[in-house]
Amino acid sequence: MYVRHDKRSSPRTARSACAGMSLVEVVIAAAILALVFGGLFASFQLMVNLIGKSKAEAGALALANERLEYIRSLAYDDVGTVNGIPGGDIPQNATNALNGIVYDERVLIEYVDDDDDGEGAEDENGILADYKRVKVEYSWNHKGEVESIALISNIVPPGIETTAGGGTIRVNVFDASVQPVADAEVHLYNDTGTSTIDITRFTNDAGVALFSGAPALSLYHISATKDGFSVDQTYSATGANPNPITPPVSVLQSQVSTMNFQIDALSDLTLRTIGEPTTESFEDTFTDGTGVALFSNTVVSSESVQLAGTAPYPSNGTVRSDAVTPGVISAWDTFSFSVTTPEDTSVLVHLYSVSGTSTALVSDSFVPGNSVGFATGTISLLAVDPTIYPSLALGATLATSNASTTPELRDWELAYTINEPPIGSVPVLLTSEKTIGTTGLGEPVYKFQETHTTDSGGTVTVSDIEWDTYAVTLGTSSYDIAEACGDIPYTLDPGVLDTLILTLASATTHSLRVSVTNTEDTLLAGASIDLAQGEFSDADTTSACGQSFFGGLPAAGEYQLVVSAPGYVTKSIPVVTVDGASAETVTLSSE
Repeated sequence: MYVRHDKRSSPRTARSACAGMSLVEVVIAAAILALVFGGLFASFQLMVNLIGKSKAEAGALALANERLEYIRSLAYDDVGTVNGIPGGDIPQNATNALNGIVYDERVLIEYVDDDDDGEGAEDENGILADYKRVKVEYSWNHKGEVESIALISNIVPPGIETTAGGGTIRVNVFDASVQPVADAEVHLYNDTGTSTIDITRFTNDAGVALFSGAPALSLYHISATKDGFSVDQTYSATGANPNPITPPVSVLQSQVSTMNFQIDALSDLTLRTIGEPTTESFEDTFTDGTGVALFSNTVVSSESVQLAGTAPYPSNGTVRSDAVTPGVISAWDTFSFSVTTPEDTSVLVHLYSVSGTSTALVSDSFVPGNSVGFATGTISLLAVDPTIYPSLALGATLATSNASTTPELRDWELAYTINEPPIGSVPVLLTSEKTIGTTGLGEPVYKFQETHTTDSGGTVTVSDIEWDTYAVTLGTSSYDIAEACGDIPYTLDPGVLDTLILTLASATTHSLRVSVTNTEDTLLAGASIDLAQGEFSDADTTSACGQSFFGGLPAAGEYQLVVSAPGYVTKSIPVVTVDGASAETVTLSSE
C-alpha cells in the first residue's frame, strides 16, 4: 500500500518552536544578568574594601592609644626616644602586627617652647624646654596605598620648669631666593654624649625646625635637604678640608644656637662640544622689490625701503620680508639691519613667525623686546626654537612726524646655523663657586668639582647638580674654548634643564675670548671689537652668543681693546693681559 509522508510540522511541533528563545533573547538575558551580578559583585567588593580599611584603622588606633597611654605612664624624665632629644628608651621606629596587618610605628618626642612665657630669645625665664610633646604615628599598606593615623599629646612636668632640658638648636632653611622652605628634612647627629643623638625633623611653613632640649654638647652635625633638592650641611675638619666654613655646632645650656642652610631644586646641565658652526642667511639690500612679501605705504627706492610717494609722506608704513624657511637648520642665529632715521623719524624692526599665509609676532619670551620692536643692533635668536618656529620673517614699521622727511631701511639679514659638527671625547671640568672650606695653605675647597667627558656625539649630561655659578675648563690641551653659549663662568638656576654649548678651536699658544654684555648681564650680539698690540691689530664682531675669539695671538703681554655697539657707549680698555688661553668680559653702558 502506498503511504504519503507530509514534511510539514505537526501542530505540536510548531507550538514547541514558538515556545523556545531566540539567540538574540538569550544574549539580552545574559547581558541583563551580567549587569545585575556585576553590580552586586562591585558592591560586595566595595563593602569588603571598606570593612578591611575600617578594621585596619581600628587596629592602628588601638595600638596608638596603647602606646600613648604607656608613654603617659612614664616618669617625665623618662619620656624620650632612643637617639632622640629628649633621650629615652622608646624606639623612634618600630614594627607591630595586629590581626594579620603589619604597622610601622614612628614616635616623635620633642620639647616645646610655649609662647605663654615668650618664645626663643623673648622667653621670660630663658627656659625653652617648657614641656614635651608626643606624636605617635602608625602607617600600613592597604591595597597598594599607604594609610596612616597619628595621635598627639602634651606631657607636662610635675613641677616648675627647669634647665634640665639643655639648650635649643634652631635651623632655618631657605631656598636660592632666600625664601623659607617648608617640609625640608633636617637631620641632627651627635655621638659625643653619653648616648648617641640621631633624629630627623621637618621644617614648618616658616622653614624652621626646632630641637629644644638638646644636651649641652659640641659637635652637633646637621644636614638639610628635601626630595629633589640639594643638600646643605655642617662639615667636620678633615685632612682635605681642615678649615670648614660651616663646622658642627655647639649647644650651651639654656641658649639658642641658630643655623642657616640654603637648599633648592636640583638641575641638569647638558654640555656640548662642537667645532665651528656653518651658517647661512637671508639678506636683502633692497636693490629691487624681490624678497619683500608686503608693502603698505612703503616702496623700494634708492636701494632702501622708504615711505611711499613724495613729500608730504604718509605718517607711517610697513614692510615685511618673504618667509625664510631653511631646508636644513640646527638653530636660528641672529637678525640685523641698518637704517637711516632723520630727525622726527623712526624705524622699528620686528620678528614674525610664519605659518601658511598667517604671521604673528614671535613672543617676547623668546626675543625680549620684539613686541615693541628694535631700532638698532644685532638681535640674538638663540632662544628661538626652530622646531617651534620653522619659518620666520622680518617686518618693519617706518614712521615720521615731519611730512617732508622719510626714514630709510637700508638692509636686513636673518642668519641661521645649518650644521654644528660635534667634537667627541672632550673632558670638561666643572668647578662650583660655592666652597665648603679652605686648605692649610688657604686655598678653597670647592663644594663641587668634577670632570665629565662628552661622548662620540659631543654630548654629556650632568644630572642632579646644585644651582651655582660654575667655572668651565677643558681637560685637554688640544683645544681652546672659542665660544661658550651661554657665557662662562656659567650660572645654573635651580630646577632647570640647561644646555651649555662649547665651540672649540685648535689650541694655540696665546688666545683671547672676549664676551660683551650690557649692564643687565645680557650678552650683546653684533658688537665690534678691535684688539691691538704694537704693530698687531685685529677686529671682529661678536656672535649670537655675544663673544669673539682671537686665536694665534703673536705673543703674551698687554693688549688694547676697544668695544662698541649701536646704542651703547664705546669702551676702551688700555690693558688686557693675555697669557695662554685668556678671557675678558666687557660691559657696555647704554647711551
